[in-house]
Amino acid sequence: MFKPKFTITPKILDSLSQIAEIKGMVHKSSLLPTREAFLRQSAIIKMAHTSTSIEGNTLTEHQVKDVAQGKPVLAENRQVVEVENYLAALKKVDQISLDKSELNAHDILLLHKIVISKLVDRSKTGIFRPGQVYVVNVLPDRQEKIVYTPPLSSQVPILIQDLIDWLKISGSLHPIIRAGLLHYQFETIHPFTDGNGRVGRLLTLLYLYQSGWDFRKILVLEDYYNQNRKNYYQALQTGANYAKRENADLTNWLEYFTEGFLEETKKVRDQITILNTVGEKGLIQNILSVDELKIVDFVLTLGRITSDDVVAILAVPKRTAQSKLKHLEVLKILKKKGAGPATFYSLIKF
Repeated sequence: MFKPKFTITPKILDSLSQIAEIKGMVHKSSLLPTREAFLRQSAIIKMAHTSTSIEGNTLTEHQVKDVAQGKPVLAENRQVVEVENYLAALKKVDQISLDKSELNAHDILLLHKIVISKLVDRSKTGIFRPGQVYVVNVLPDRQEKIVYTPPLSSQVPILIQDLIDWLKISGSLHPIIRAGLLHYQFETIHPFTDGNGRVGRLLTLLYLYQSGWDFRKILVLEDYYNQNRKNYYQALQTGANYAKRENADLTNWLEYFTEGFLEETKKVRDQITILNTVGEKGLIQNILSVDELKIVDFVLTLGRITSDDVVAILAVPKRTAQSKLKHLEVLKILKKKGAGPATFYSLIKF
């Protein structure tokens, strides 16, 4: 059975603590159904864009949105099909998470069949690879260099079942740690001829949904991986072949995974803050800066804020603090109350 080796470092613990705090805030937030649907749809588009981008798809996020809406897109047919498939797979992930509380091999094969449909011969969809494959890097001179050799194809069904069984008995581990190890081990097994990256990220998402760490299904982990693909692949690369990876220390991978998870949960928190203050236009137009989000979050927590509060939380001069408050007043996000030393600002209910 899968026996991962790792250490829960202070860095990992700190990330998990902050993630849990944000999770509580996200699930307690009052979001109108239409606004939650807006965030959910935006997340679906971003997931499809970033996950396929990691694999080399060149469609822009706007084009992915057009594909999702059934609009024609001027691009290679294969790239459009990749996005269509991923969008369909995301729907299936959502459905499976509502129907089942545990992962099984059938779900994995089904997601692969959806992801790779019309891209390879039908006989290769929804089945584990029948032969050996290699992970290669294309060098500047277009030569291919083997960077990882997965296990023999005969071992794949056994290793996948071992991974599923491990998930069932690893309940003492934090769900995010289990999700990170699932992601790692799936890519290490490399069970398919093609589509391993996309299916692996979908399985991670599915497991988080089934574990109750879905962040209202607006979390986009793929965005973190796509920001620096080299770092993503380097974090996964712990050995040149399966035998070496079996004994690898996965602490660095888990630090990378939890750090990225935290970064993306902060984005979720900020999106909800913006929606609850200025509505959808805030997300579309990127109205609020990072400093302004901190000010709004402070007001949401305590109900009011003064220029002295802004000086303290942002470490800026008082004149700058007053300027930032004035800008939020102009945007009709905050309203000024009182006068002189008693002046404070509160949130305008949107």
